[in-house]
Amino acid sequence: MMTMIRIAGCCLVVLFHLTGCNGNRQDNVNGQPKTEKKPNGRNDAWGYAGYGGGGAMFYPTVSPFDPGHAFVACDMTGSFVTYDGGESWRMFNLRGPVHFFTFDPSDPNTVYANSIALFKSTDKGNTWNVVYPSASDITAVISKGDHANEVLVTRDSTIRRVQAFAVDPADSKKLYAVISIDQKNGFYTSADGGSNWIKETDMTVTAGNIFIAPSSPKNKRTVYIATGDGILTNENGSWEMNALPAGVKKITTCTGGYDSAQQRFIIYAIAGRSYFNPDDDESGIYFTNDGGKTWQNRQEGIISQQSAGAGIPEWRTIATSALHPATVYVSYNNFILGDTTCIGVAKSDNYGKTWTLVWKDRLAKGGSVVSENFTGGWLNERFGPTWGENPFSIGVSPVNPDVCYATDFGRTVKSDDGGTTWKQVYTRKEGPGWVSRGLEVTTSYDVVTDPFDSNHVFICNTDIGLMESTDGGHSWKSATQNNGVPRQWVNSAYWLTFDPDIKGKAWAVMSANHDLPRPKMWRRAGVANYKGGILVTGDAGKTWTPVSSSIGEAAFTHILADPSSNEDARTLYACAFGKGVYKSVDGGKTWQQKNKGLEGKEPFAWRIMRRETDGVLFLMVSRRSEKGEIGTPDDGALYRSTDGAETWTKMTLPEGTNAPTSIIADAQSPQRLILSAWGKVSGGKFSTDTGGGIFVSGDDGNTWKQVMQKDQHIHDITFDDRNKTYYACGFNSSAYRSTDKGETWERIKGYNFKWGKRVVPDPVHPGKVYIVTFGGGIWYGPENGDAGAEEDIVTPVLSYK
Repeated sequence: MMTMIRIAGCCLVVLFHLTGCNGNRQDNVNGQPKTEKKPNGRNDAWGYAGYGGGGAMFYPTVSPFDPGHAFVACDMTGSFVTYDGGESWRMFNLRGPVHFFTFDPSDPNTVYANSIALFKSTDKGNTWNVVYPSASDITAVISKGDHANEVLVTRDSTIRRVQAFAVDPADSKKLYAVISIDQKNGFYTSADGGSNWIKETDMTVTAGNIFIAPSSPKNKRTVYIATGDGILTNENGSWEMNALPAGVKKITTCTGGYDSAQQRFIIYAIAGRSYFNPDDDESGIYFTNDGGKTWQNRQEGIISQQSAGAGIPEWRTIATSALHPATVYVSYNNFILGDTTCIGVAKSDNYGKTWTLVWKDRLAKGGSVVSENFTGGWLNERFGPTWGENPFSIGVSPVNPDVCYATDFGRTVKSDDGGTTWKQVYTRKEGPGWVSRGLEVTTSYDVVTDPFDSNHVFICNTDIGLMESTDGGHSWKSATQNNGVPRQWVNSAYWLTFDPDIKGKAWAVMSANHDLPRPKMWRRAGVANYKGGILVTGDAGKTWTPVSSSIGEAAFTHILADPSSNEDARTLYACAFGKGVYKSVDGGKTWQQKNKGLEGKEPFAWRIMRRETDGVLFLMVSRRSEKGEIGTPDDGALYRSTDGAETWTKMTLPEGTNAPTSIIADAQSPQRLILSAWGKVSGGKFSTDTGGGIFVSGDDGNTWKQVMQKDQHIHDITFDDRNKTYYACGFNSSAYRSTDKGETWERIKGYNFKWGKRVVPDPVHPGKVYIVTFGGGIWYGPENGDAGAEEDIVTPVLSYK
């Protein structure tokens, strides 16, 4: 799931917000539905089915007015706010990943967030309006590329990005920003809250932070801008670039705060080889109190605590309190004590002169040990501390340096006592499993309910593998621990299917390779060395047995059981990404490759659909090209088999389409097919993708007509026979429903996660659906949506439609 983004620095004030989580599936009471309040803190009837965490989170930011009010961002486009110190979180979505949050230091209700635009909230993060570019300058929003990245179309056809941002310490209307317009950077100010901007100076480097010295004259502020070349300063109206510390090529992260006792602004920076800097560089934890004119390296206080001869640890991030900069926290890795490697957080209360390792996970050959002062969570319970690692980002309260939040590969954690103790704030233990607090950041593929036990539910995930619930989706636990699943296959569970007639019998496909079918997974190394296989269970997942050794390792992405076949020798079909199609006629004991008619040496077999009326099979082969050029060997394809996969015939796709993603046959009119497809990149920086959307054929795929064009990135189409409704979902912040056999589609209101994948009707509770996402967990809510849902973005040109 993790598409890592490089951290250039953290803002002076970082904020994160927490909200609730559960979908709260309600049964009827005395024939009447229970009243559903909104304990998850959302502005609508949607909730979540899940466990929380499990994906990378960034940029925790704490309110200067309330340490319980904080924000966290995810690189998978969701953002989160808490009002109760992490007990619960509410997700909101600003059309892309947020790269920083900034609180107004004078107004407790106002906060800014930077995504595809600079947004402002005046109700503590409940709703958002665009600040820059102004709404009047934006004419449209388009989605481009494999991840449907949002692009603002402006009246002057420029690409604008806010790199860094700050609010004046004494004047909420005075704003400062480094803005890139068509890749030309400049430092801008606004005196009217962002309505108008004035360029103060051109810049040739990229900015990471803007710091404003509170003691400087209000009409001539001292400004410090952390850049790749050093600290650009403006004192008394004069600009000067102060160089990086001697020998340093690049600052990884920068943080700063005003020391009222010394009446100086303190800046810290870290450098050296790290997760965010693969290059060799002079390592250090650097301190300056003169805007970077001079630097002191203060890493020795940590290094000296290592075993003799140990190398310099990795410094991953650094953070201080905006009003108490004597206190500083640094995330470290590769700290060596004898034969043990330690990871965690170090803290200094004297400007980095001396340090205490306040969070110290121990990694040794005999196993890993969680820091004694760290309180649990399902990730540590299942995978140990090496899964989350040490923090990517740390956010410290501006007014109380003892309060800080930290985020890593899968967790958000918090300390209220200056690092003496740490507690996770992403999940909660309830009953037999774990319940999310609202930090939903996982990528999934399907939600599967055991046909013989409605309380037994599985979620197929990437990175964290298969998860299961035994209490109807309320709490969750890992379904791959010490039960026969090979360790190298645990990472991703792509699909699971139950035998319709034999209680407890099911098949699953798992892999070491995540995030398929996204091209980022093969653009460098290809698919030849993908790992994974097929497994079977006879006891509903208590134990699993691999059954694909004759095939060898492969990233299997789908498995289909033919319900009309003999239950004692079930016919199965499996897709192996890069190897093609495999068939078993003995319940998975033996397998044969069935690629006759498939083009290419490495067919990216993705999904198989079987038409119930006649047994015809349809195969989705994913596009290999990332940009999607038509008419090349990298085209995706749609195939049909009328003889049980013995031979495949290539079908005609809609004109201009080469990336089919799913297909479904109309149960009442089997020759009627509904196809979803992924768009391809078109020329022009403001040209939308083409070739994607939804298509309908009335003649068994010989001809097609497009019925949905506005959304070019549709991942899956599903059908609920109970209400005769089709559903679709994709990467454009929307899920859709159709009640006229796919001819027209309406948006399901309230659901607005950017990267959606699949709508799964809840087989237990009619009227409810799961929405499976790429990085936003499993949403759960009403099949019709919530007509009264309050949208996260209220600026009309950017609101969800």
